[in-house]
Amino acid sequence: MKQFAFIAAVLASTTFAHAQEGSIADTTKLIRNARPKVTDPQGWAIDLLDVLRTESLPASRENICSAIAVISQESGFVADPTVPGLGSLAEKTLQTKLGRIPILGRVALNFLETSPSLGDSYMSRIRAAKTERDLDMTYRSIVDDAGKRSSLSLLVQSGLLNQMIEDRNDINTIGSMQVSVRFALAKAREGRYLPMNLADVYAVRDDLYTRHGGMHYGVMQLLGYESGYNRKIYRFADYNAGRYASRNAAFQKIISTLSKIKLATDGDLLLYNKDQQALTKVSGTETALRVVIKTFNLGIDDKKLRTDLLKEKSADFPATQTYLRLRDLYARSTKQPVAFAEIPSIELNSPKISRHMTTESFADSVDKRYQKCVALKL
Repeated sequence: MKQFAFIAAVLASTTFAHAQEGSIADTTKLIRNARPKVTDPQGWAIDLLDVLRTESLPASRENICSAIAVISQESGFVADPTVPGLGSLAEKTLQTKLGRIPILGRVALNFLETSPSLGDSYMSRIRAAKTERDLDMTYRSIVDDAGKRSSLSLLVQSGLLNQMIEDRNDINTIGSMQVSVRFALAKAREGRYLPMNLADVYAVRDDLYTRHGGMHYGVMQLLGYESGYNRKIYRFADYNAGRYASRNAAFQKIISTLSKIKLATDGDLLLYNKDQQALTKVSGTETALRVVIKTFNLGIDDKKLRTDLLKEKSADFPATQTYLRLRDLYARSTKQPVAFAEIPSIELNSPKISRHMTTESFADSVDKRYQKCVALKL
């Protein structure tokens, strides 16, 4: 009897666990409901569930619907989506950039129009581009060609010039979830003992153009961190603006109220360079914080303040002295609840965006898709 009871308990717990986890059939239905004309919805479902399992993330309705909502918004479930007028946009952008360099710019444009041949020039490939991968592959060919012509091919392939090459590649969000390439490369470097060579970088980019790879890095960017949020909409905003941007935007509002200084609630407390390294230059938010600290005698010096602010991109920031004292001061001064998160106020500008869009409108659109998904009765 004891043995039977044990087996029954195991079966019961297994059944309960499966009831809480998404099945291939249910996930397929959710995807088909989000995009009725999607090609191979079952294949998308299998890959999505595999990504969640691989990354040890619960295959809950909430997580599945979060990913579905972002994919539906960003690509409509296409691994390498086409962008209307991409070739013309890319050519115009390139001509504008090179036009700022009077002599070398003309030389570069001539190279693009005539190389590697007049019948198949790089510029003609750019004009014909329909997807981000088309432009990416053209850029890679240019890099390879330039390396050979300058006898720097070995140096280029070794990876020593990776940062310079990546900085000049305008294709910085890729695939079905429009994942940040910078984020994907950072994840790929984790656990590696050796630096990445150029082939390694290209392998990550190639993976992002696949159905499974795009979701793998996209789901990690969306769900692979502890946020502290009580609503998914803040994750959707972070997906667009950067991790913890919603939490930091709420903190900026607290600072603005206490300092009586108008601040942009963009989620960045410090200033950063293009490599996302904090600059020593004091930001408007940090300046306003110094005013609050001095006015209310909070006992935090500039060095300690900077140390705390350098944690703004991590889950540790709410435990810092600066955050805790500002939060408590706001609660005492205003007698109002302290908001943990707020949608950042950011205008989105990109050649790929054909209409006015902000982080708020992006998050709201994705959240509507998410709400529809979680409410669906299967």
